Amino acid sequence: MIACPSCKKTITNIRGYENTKEGRKIKGQCLNPKCKTNYFRVPETRTMARILHFDIETAPMEVYAFSNKTEFISAPMLKRDWYVICWSANWDDSEKVISACQTPQEAKNSNDRTNQVDDKRIVEQLWHLLDAADIVVTKNGKTFDVPKMNERFLCYGLPPLTQYRHVDLQINLRNFGFSWKGLDAVRKRMGGEGKIPTDFTWWKECMAGNPEYLKKMSLYCGKDVLENKILYHDIRPWDNQHPNMGVYSLTGNPCCPVCGSEDLEELSVTYKTQTNTYPQFRCRECGHVPRGRKTTKKTTVQLVG
Repeated sequence: MIACPSCKKTITNIRGYENTKEGRKIKGQCLNPKCKTNYFRVPETRTMARILHFDIETAPMEVYAFSNKTEFISAPMLKRDWYVICWSANWDDSEKVISACQTPQEAKNSNDRTNQVDDKRIVEQLWHLLDAADIVVTKNGKTFDVPKMNERFLCYGLPPLTQYRHVDLQINLRNFGFSWKGLDAVRKRMGGEGKIPTDFTWWKECMAGNPEYLKKMSLYCGKDVLENKILYHDIRPWDNQHPNMGVYSLTGNPCCPVCGSEDLEELSVTYKTQTNTYPQFRCRECGHVPRGRKTTKKTTVQLVG
């Protein structure tokens, strides 16, 4: 049970998370009307899941075109294919951002018509990170980041990654009525900082091997990863399809399936299917509402319509 540091009453009102100098902490408020003390505490880690957040920045393709309007680009019209400029990643239990970026010479080699693209070094580094992950978190990664990196892994002869679970925040955002579902718009709507402003000049300078812009692009990518991480923790309690953290439990005790906390409160409201009734719980750590697997009824419904 969580006790108020002031009046020692049990606290059940979770008000989200807040990033502090000491790291990410749970924000809550005492339900005692005579107290209502706001409190912060560090989330307890009870799982061994390796959760990796990552994002990539790629160079655009160069193609021949007969019009400035969108048209079908066939393979013979390709002048230079895309490649990876940089990537950033962050383990969920760490504040450190891991990044890798092309050197100025690698960027110039990638745009030299006599050479193949030169991103092998940074691609191999990301392969090793992904290969160590149990759960990978991205935004739009199922249609962009993951297929793009799989292509680079294949082209460089790297073996398939060990299997991991994938949480794509772009898919999770379908459950919310945001007018715009881009990372910048969503984070600002929720009171966050959003992305670092950029324009296409950044990509042109990176492709030219400008060291200043390569460094700025790496910082931009790292900021995206941190914003993705905050968004993940904010909407994770709403995700009923999240990988079950109980599988990675260190204790084997019943725990919240999305955050792994064992601090659960059984609710008076039950969950009813067509044939059975199940108990519901609220996680005091993240607010998620899972249900039990055992029915609360001794008998089951024999007929359904």
